Amino acid sequence: MDQRTAEQLASIVGGEAWQSGGGIWLVTVNRDDGSLVVFSGDAICEYENDEAFDAGRAFKTILLTIPETEDLYVIVDLKGNVFYQDNAMERGWRYEEDALHEARALESRGEGRFSVVKQSELPA
Repeated sequence: MDQRTAEQLASIVGGEAWQSGGGIWLVTVNRDDGSLVVFSGDAICEYENDEAFDAGRAFKTILLTIPETEDLYVIVDLKGNVFYQDNAMERGWRYEEDALHEARALESRGEGRFSVVKQSELPA
């Protein structure tokens, strides 16, 4: 997960965003019972305590499949404006068909002409 996502998630769950090294961001939530919940881009893990976390001994794990931003699809109008499924997070649609459906809906309301591109193809 990137820094922006980690900071927003930390704000939502009342945790702390931190970089664990190598550009990998995590969100940690210390629970009242002393356990630690850790969110990564791949999983949500619960550890008995900080020592268990340091040793990599999670006692509960939920694996996630959060697509990378570059694998998502966005809608672009003729002026180059970009439309995301989630504007705050600047994340497009997981499936091209869903983005195409939204683009067709915009066009049917007379809001212009739109195309769908991979988010990774947007100019920096």
